[in-house]
This record gives sequence, C-alpha cells and structure tokens, in this order.
Amino acid sequence: MKLLKIILRSTDKQCDLDPIPTSLLKQCVHALAPVITTIVNLSLETGNFSSIFKCAVVTPLLKKPSLDKESLSNYRPISNLSFLSKLTERVVKHRITDHLAANSMFNSFQSAYTKYHSTETTLLALQ
Repeated sequence: MKLLKIILRSTDKQCDLDPIPTSLLKQCVHALAPVITTIVNLSLETGNFSSIFKCAVVTPLLKKPSLDKESLSNYRPISNLSFLSKLTERVVKHRITDHLAANSMFNSFQSAYTKYHSTETTLLALQ
C-alpha cells in the first residue's frame, strides 16, 4: 500500500511528541510525502528504528470509574506514540501481510489479524 494512502486513511489523533498536528500534516501531505517516504525507507533499509520513534507519552487511565483512584494498581498505562512511529509500523505491517499473502504463507485457519476473518468465521469453518 502506498504511503500516501496510509497517511490519508489515518485518524487525526496526535501525540504531544508530534512536531505538527496530524490534520495539518494530512493537508500538506503532497509536499511532505517525499521526506516522510525517505525517513520510513531509510529506517527499513538500515533496519534501524530510530530512538526518537521509540519515545512515548504514557498516561495512566483508571480501569473502571468505580475503582479507588488512590490505588495505583487500578490504573493501566496508555502509551501515545508519534505519528511517524505509527506510520512506520503500519508500513511494516502492510509489507509483511502482502508478502505472506503473495507467497501463500498464511495458515488456512488463521483468523486473528486477518482481514474479513473473526472468531465467527473460525467457528463456522470448524462447524
């Protein structure tokens, strides 16, 4: 899948680590796409996922509103990654998925993380 399509299909969510808002990046995508493509391709070619991409803003979130807010065990961490980090992950996911599909390497019973498959389709196949 082309990088441009991935960017345009992305949500406008952003992280405090992003230098510009995602909505603005999407509006200027035609000017920024060559630079972003170079960054992502260099990461994949060198096998180096930059330490900048590994940074996250971690926010504690209460598991249930009824739980005690004073107890730390009642919270779960939410990590927000930068847009470029998530974008690189999506590119890798698409490349791996395309490679596995093109070479018939998916298990015939694979349902998790497979488009148009769910627990319902697995149950129907087993039935």
